[in-house]
Amino acid sequence: MKKKTVALLFCILCVLTFAFTESAFAEPVVLKNSETGKGVEVQRDRSLQDGTLVYSMTPVYPEDLKEGKYDTEALSSSQFFNITDAEITNSKGRMSAVITLSSTSYSYVYPGTAAEAETADKAEWITADESSGFGQFSLDVEALNKEMSCAAFSKKKQKWYDRDIVFLTSGIPEDAILIDLSENGGTIADTQDAAIKVIYIAFAIIIAGGILNFFIKRKYYE
Repeated sequence: MKKKTVALLFCILCVLTFAFTESAFAEPVVLKNSETGKGVEVQRDRSLQDGTLVYSMTPVYPEDLKEGKYDTEALSSSQFFNITDAEITNSKGRMSAVITLSSTSYSYVYPGTAAEAETADKAEWITADESSGFGQFSLDVEALNKEMSCAAFSKKKQKWYDRDIVFLTSGIPEDAILIDLSENGGTIADTQDAAIKVIYIAFAIIIAGGILNFFIKRKYYE
């Protein structure tokens, strides 16, 4: 009886683990209105994006998005570079973003690595706008759902730090996006949350199995 109970619990755990991790598999990018050429440009990297912040996400370039302004979510690789608001503007084949941080800890940002920022001309540094009481920066964006390097200069430490950020399509109306997005894509935070749920469920199953096993033993063996 005990062996059967353990085997059953193991099978249930395997099924739950597969259900929560299935979304990590990639799928091809499907373009909308491909006959008219929308969303099709051979120079673009159309592979699904994987990185430290996202997995299996479809990159969305300027030609893949209707022109306009959109509020969206932006993720950062550092809790010290916390982006609280992000507004995307798509106009004339170019995307840009205004990001708002939760503090005024950074004087400048640079669209690249910390090492590149140190050697770049200071005119290329993007100065913080602190008129709102928080640090705001305007950045060019190659694509949504695609990670980009963004070095940040700390006021306190007086040095550049490497940061990775990604602007997501979440919050943008579906009809504004001219390509189909991977349904299996997501953020690493989603995966971590799913893993935590699996662990909690596994513990619950183990505890329930132990209680059930106790009563079975008590009924049949005492």
